[in-house]
Amino acid sequence: MLLIQQVHQNNAPAVVKSFIDCHHIPGLTVVLNDNGTRCAQRVTTGTALMLLRLKIGVSLDQMVKESLDGFKSQWRERAAQRRSKSDWSSTDVVSKGGERKETDVDEEALSPDSIVKVATCGNSRLRPSSRSNWQQKLCQVLVDVCHPNGTTKVNPSAIKETPNHLLYLKLEVHGNRAFVGNVLEWREIGFVVEIKERKEVIKKHFAIDLHSNRFRRSVILGEVSAEKNNFPDYDQHKCCGSCYSGCGPVAWAQIFGYYDRKAATPNAIFSSTIYGDSSTKAPLHLTDEVKRFVEDIRLQVKTFCNNGQGSTYTSNMHLIAPWFRSRQGSNSRVVSYLESRKKRSSGGSSVARGGRSWIQSKAAEYIKSGYPVILDFDFESEGGHSAVATRYKGTSRRNRHCKTKTTGWWVGKKTKTVCSWETAAYDYEFFLHYGWGGRNNKWQQVSPFGAHVAYIA
Repeated sequence: MLLIQQVHQNNAPAVVKSFIDCHHIPGLTVVLNDNGTRCAQRVTTGTALMLLRLKIGVSLDQMVKESLDGFKSQWRERAAQRRSKSDWSSTDVVSKGGERKETDVDEEALSPDSIVKVATCGNSRLRPSSRSNWQQKLCQVLVDVCHPNGTTKVNPSAIKETPNHLLYLKLEVHGNRAFVGNVLEWREIGFVVEIKERKEVIKKHFAIDLHSNRFRRSVILGEVSAEKNNFPDYDQHKCCGSCYSGCGPVAWAQIFGYYDRKAATPNAIFSSTIYGDSSTKAPLHLTDEVKRFVEDIRLQVKTFCNNGQGSTYTSNMHLIAPWFRSRQGSNSRVVSYLESRKKRSSGGSSVARGGRSWIQSKAAEYIKSGYPVILDFDFESEGGHSAVATRYKGTSRRNRHCKTKTTGWWVGKKTKTVCSWETAAYDYEFFLHYGWGGRNNKWQQVSPFGAHVAYIA
């Protein structure tokens, strides 16, 4: 009914053509008229409210209580599209229940006159609390972020909307460095944008940077040599139980096809029999022979049918190692970098685990050394996707790394925080071959939960 009222208010034609549930924005319903023009919309997604939490010595707890239904999926999709470093390395997702005695956090630097965007879902009701003295000072240097009623609420005017209807919190620091420094008594304070539910806490960390020389961002570039005109663009095909071959096998097939083609170049380090016999060069596009090549790889990595799609566990991608060794020789290696904390190695393959920004940096290292890298990342609302990265751009960014350690028990408990500035952090963007026959190949900022490389030791 509300949608129909919007249609009439917008003077749209009375006949509504269709209602579309947009999977890019969970909970958003759009009404189209006969001309295909949007004439009304409604958002039903659960919303989240942001508060500022200061960190000066001992943290001051200003908690947000709000369901994150809908927010999590938007955050994952946003993470696949936006820079990993600013969205994740300075973000904590902490399971409630146990108290950690030691924590490490990277805080994104905010200099005077800087502006950043924080993904959110808008405003909601909250039990407000009054701001402390230092929160009042912080609010003086953040432009129109704090609520004018003096509580810890975020000002509704600070919630903005992107052209594709994603909501974000705009954080802007006053442009006058002397003013910011005087208000904060020249202390580089940290603060947190925080969202809570019953089981998890999502925290976005920032620090006010008062260095006299504003940090200048630098750009680094890397690419797989001779990749542009020599890298195969294969596509998925129906096979193996009437489902698609899967993005994982296609990604490996593209890499090994590239290595086979490189074998024909002077001083090549790759075997000429990776794809077939030494007289056969891997094609650039999908053929019947390439389909069989993909299906062979599919067996090695244990791809299975899942609702008509070919699915491969990220943890199984390294199982291609014996297959690669049988064609390349004993100097071949396969390594996977996955999101977690374990490490194992066997049969010419190894699996190392860490954070997403660490995975990005590892991928960049291999690309710079001439090896394409498979990246696994969240893809819209359809789950994960594996694509091959052959080039990267890295933009440096300033972080403050803080380590907090708790010692003692009960009355004697003490908390100590030590912070130091770092400038070796990078936001990465990769050129991805999607494995769709050349369609959708593009530069993209992704937050990978896995990376896989086949290389020569």
